[in-house]
Order: sequence, then structure tokens, then C-alpha cells
Amino acid sequence: MTTTQHPPLRRREQSGWAIIENAPDTVRHRVLLLPGLFCTAEFYTAMLADPALADAGVLAMGADPPGFAGRPVPSGFDYSIERYAAMVEDFAAQEAVGLIVGHSYFANVGIEIAARGRYPGRLLLLSPSFSRDDEEHDLISLDEAGHVPVLGTLVWLGIDPTLKKGMRDRLPSDRFTELFAQMKRNPHAANRHLVAGFFDHLRRHGELASRLAGTDNVVWVGRGDRDEVGFTAQEQATIEAAPHVTLKTIPGAAHFSITDEPHEVDELILELLTLHPA
Repeated sequence: MTTTQHPPLRRREQSGWAIIENAPDTVRHRVLLLPGLFCTAEFYTAMLADPALADAGVLAMGADPPGFAGRPVPSGFDYSIERYAAMVEDFAAQEAVGLIVGHSYFANVGIEIAARGRYPGRLLLLSPSFSRDDEEHDLISLDEAGHVPVLGTLVWLGIDPTLKKGMRDRLPSDRFTELFAQMKRNPHAANRHLVAGFFDHLRRHGELASRLAGTDNVVWVGRGDRDEVGFTAQEQATIEAAPHVTLKTIPGAAHFSITDEPHEVDELILELLTLHPA
């Protein structure tokens, strides 16, 4: 039996972003993959290496924007969801991206992009939080502590052992050391700003399901069938009633669907591109 050989993943930098991408022989679609909080583009490498994408002509770009993976941010950057939405829109236009995939934190950025209506393409949002109460208790506690000057500094200084313990059973065992090392690349100060900006956005809007439901973009919301992030019956009803939003379940996946079931997420990408061509 013969197998098709695919080129290794390529790495480049563009406009302050670090990119890891596959190399299809023919490019029919350009897809941007954005990481979750504390994560990096390396969390997407199993998806990027999947030949299903390259065979379908999908140029997939796992990206670390400024403020992630230790990358510097522009002067005066406020780490808000709105600022990241604008940054992603600009980058997507520059790279002619037809589909944005956001996991967790960047799924919430994707909700903001959809609500703004400036990006003309499609979105696949993996495990967003539609309200503050949907978020995991540990992250809520981290945000609350971060607003207390001395306590917040102490909590963030000691976060690595706590984070390591919390991630032990949530990342693939054969990649745990590699992926946890990626989670330590960003300075604590930057992560503290990201967490604060994320929860500020949730507090400001209250709930985001109705905000997403009003979009004219084609949006798929993907969640693992054992996802740890909350999803209320009311939020589900709002999403299912939205004319341009589709809810998808990822079998066998928890919150980290991109490492739990990378091929299943790639299949969602291909299905979305096929059913909703540009």
C-alpha cells in the first residue's frame, strides 16, 4: 500500500504574529487557527499535520498573535476582547482568510468578531463561554484574586504548579510535557491582563448567546460531549434558534477538543467549508 507524503509544517512570522502552517500542493481555502487562554499555536500541530486538510487544499495557519507565546504587544495595548477582535480582523484580511477557528478564549473573540459584522468569512468557535457563570471555577477564582493587588501578585507568582496539576488529566499524556511547556511561555503579567480583559468583557455583556445569535456570518459552535465549560439550556435554545449559527458536538472530546480529537475538529472544518463555500 502506498501512502501520500506531505511536506513538514512550515514556520514564519508576519506582522508580529508567529505562524505554523501546513503546505498543500493546491490552496483552495485559507483557515486561521487561534489558541485558547495560556495556550499557543503548538496546540494545533496535530490538526495541521492531518493529511485530510492538505488533501482538501486547505492552507491552515496556527497562529500566536501578540500577547501569546511570549510575543510582545503594541504600545498601549489594552488586552481587551474588542482589541483582539480588531487585530484578528486585520490579520485575516491581510492573509485572505476565509474561515477563522477559535478555541476557548479566541472562540470568545470570535463571538465579538461575528457581532461586529466586519469580517466577511465563516467562523468555527470551539468551546466559548457565553457567560461568566459558564466558566470554570478555578479561572473565576483567578480573576477575582487578580483584582486584589498583593493577593493577586502572589497567586500569579505561584500559578505554575497549580496549572500543571489542573492540566495533568486534560492534555494528551504523550504530549503533556511539550504542551505544558508551551503554556509557560507567556509572562504571568500578560496572562493576568488577558484574564482580566476576558472577564471584563463577560461582565460588560452579561451573556453572549443572544449577541452571537444576531450575526449574519455563518458560525458553527463546536463543543466536546464532555466539555467542562458550562452551557445552559437557555443558551443552547438561543443558539439553536439563531438563523446563521449551528451547534456541533465533538464526540470523545472535553474542553481541549483540538488535542483530544484533532481529526474530528479537522472534519468539522472540512464540512463547514464544503457546506458553506465562500
